[in-house]
Amino acid sequence: NRHSQDPLYPLRDKIALQLNDEILDQVLLQVLHQFPKNEKTETADKLVGYIRSTVQVLLRQLLSKADNKTVLQSLDFIERSLFTDPQGQIRVGAPLDATTTEQLKGSYRALMAGESAKDLRPILAEQYKTFSDQLIKHFMIDFPKTLDLGMIKRKAADIAAAAVTKAVHIAIDRLIPHLSVDELKVLIKHHDQIIF
Repeated sequence: NRHSQDPLYPLRDKIALQLNDEILDQVLLQVLHQFPKNEKTETADKLVGYIRSTVQVLLRQLLSKADNKTVLQSLDFIERSLFTDPQGQIRVGAPLDATTTEQLKGSYRALMAGESAKDLRPILAEQYKTFSDQLIKHFMIDFPKTLDLGMIKRKAADIAAAAVTKAVHIAIDRLIPHLSVDELKVLIKHHDQIIF
């Protein structure tokens, strides 16, 4: 549809909202649903719901009618967010710096090799905060720059990104330190496939 004469903003809006849902599903919900139901997973599920609704409200406020030239900037950004995983599948994601990736992978290997989960939990919590900060920067700070926003909407985007960052950090602090060894292994097995 890139060269269509029809307005492209409805397609951009649909893709942006769907990306939000898919990223949250891949990074958080699919893992949570593998855990036994208990207080910590219910709390995490509520926080994911809060994050999802906050981002959706933000996106709906930011996404508006735009000419195709402006919309193409957003579509180019989304295309730059596509990559091919080691299995050859095209996925959407955000670039992580090599240090974050290697630190997470190192913690995954250490836990699977039998190192103390008690010692690794605080390290993993901090690594996951760094990981989430990079995702938020890519999709909530860099992506809105393609929307040609006015000053008020730019400020709203910054405030929402800060609120989501805080909510994600709270979720990490409430979840990671309290996961059992088996739950940590479920988490890292899932994330080991999507982080590289």
